[in-house]
Amino acid sequence: MHWLSCACKDDGIASRVRVNGACAVTKARGIEAVRPLAPGEVIFSIPYSLVMETRLASDASEADGRGEAWSSAMAMDILELKRDCDGAGASRRRWLEELPCPAPSTPAMDFNEEELAMIEDERVRAEAIRVRTAHERDVVTYADRLAHIGASADDFREARNVVHSRVFARRDGDCVSKLLVPGVDMVNHSSTLANAIVRVVTSPENCQGRAATEEIADVSSSSSAACDVVTEDKYFQLVVDPDGETIDCGDEVLISYGAFPNDPFLMYFGFVPDDNPNDTVILFDDVDELFEFIERDETLAAKALRMDDDAKSRARAVSPSALSCTIDAVDGALIQICDGIIQIPWLDVVRARCRNILTGGRFSTKIAEDVALARSNTLSPNAALALAFRLHKKAILIAPLGQSLAQYEPTA
Repeated sequence: MHWLSCACKDDGIASRVRVNGACAVTKARGIEAVRPLAPGEVIFSIPYSLVMETRLASDASEADGRGEAWSSAMAMDILELKRDCDGAGASRRRWLEELPCPAPSTPAMDFNEEELAMIEDERVRAEAIRVRTAHERDVVTYADRLAHIGASADDFREARNVVHSRVFARRDGDCVSKLLVPGVDMVNHSSTLANAIVRVVTSPENCQGRAATEEIADVSSSSSAACDVVTEDKYFQLVVDPDGETIDCGDEVLISYGAFPNDPFLMYFGFVPDDNPNDTVILFDDVDELFEFIERDETLAAKALRMDDDAKSRARAVSPSALSCTIDAVDGALIQICDGIIQIPWLDVVRARCRNILTGGRFSTKIAEDVALARSNTLSPNAALALAFRLHKKAILIAPLGQSLAQYEPTA
């Protein structure tokens, strides 16, 4: 916090928060209050000139063949700045040296094939392989620059993991900025216990509030161009939630990285939230799969009143994309299609589909086996992450069946 106080010209930061290597809520390094912090109180303000930024077109993808991924470009910048003792990196070196090392372990960068298979989700596995392939390509692309500063491929991988786990996105029209913000990069996530927000302030009358955090986990875009934007009158502020309660002394300061399922948290941040009401399971990739499933199930097919081509066309108009559910809610489009078009009770369809996914071959283990394995403390950290991810998905699938993971815990 000393560097942050000096860089921000704010001696009061240390009187508000401190760094804790094992915070009470997340059990990880984060920041906690050293005195009560009132709703709306500014914890610190970071000048935009200290921020590392990569700007890209909003339609760019992580590895679309148009050059190195944005995260690789920023990772390379970090490594070069850390070794630039006298140039542009000198003022930020202390901060960059304090970035997590080792960085959080992620499927794309750190899981072996067995650990990747334990996730038991083909979408996540395919994404991990795609990101890994892009990274391996970028190692070659940056080989000369890495050698010039004496950095290894492992250094590059660690820096890229840091970027993915600490950067958030901010949209501005047709552009997206990927931002690594000192101080904010130490604040951990909670879906349900968040007590602070991040906002961008350009003047006392112009504040964007929650908009700065709503896409914090959007890490799937790319650009080969890094932008060093210096705007003296623009600040990132970490603020106690104006609509929340006082953060008591000793409490961890937490923000929400966004209303996302567990997939991006595992893929890019290297953890699986325990308290994520936004975690989802895709029940059907599209309307066609929904109709095919009903047609194959004799019980459902007998209940369905409208399964003709007109019904399919109307259903596609309601939802051209995947149909999903969370632990306590079902996609409204699925309910509308079942009840309003096919004329079949939507809960019957959801229950049948959840049973089908649980027992149809996607998962190699039963829930009771997973729970016992989780309690055994015999897994590697990566394997434990993979197991936690699939257990959360199974918890969603058994919820419509009136079950919960608590039922599978051993009794005393």
